[in-house]
Amino acid sequence: MPFQPSEDFIKYVFCSNMEAKDLFQVSMETLMESENLDFMVFKVVDGKVKNLSGYNEWTEIIEIDETTFKKLHLNLCQKMGRIVRNNFKDRT
Repeated sequence: MPFQPSEDFIKYVFCSNMEAKDLFQVSMETLMESENLDFMVFKVVDGKVKNLSGYNEWTEIIEIDETTFKKLHLNLCQKMGRIVRNNFKDRT
């Protein structure tokens, strides 16, 4: 019989400062459309957070679903990509 994880095996969390939390609580789209980068999303396996770099640095933690996790993760990657590309352009 294949391994069947319990519902509690994998959780997704949104971690942020208060400003990002306030934007998120208005709507996920509001946060994503903002320039705010003061948040991170984590996939927590079996409740183990000690190996998640920076997890304990955030003041606000909200459990989210997998779809929200994926959208916010992509949004962070896109925002950081723009910053990296702009910094690279400035140096050339």
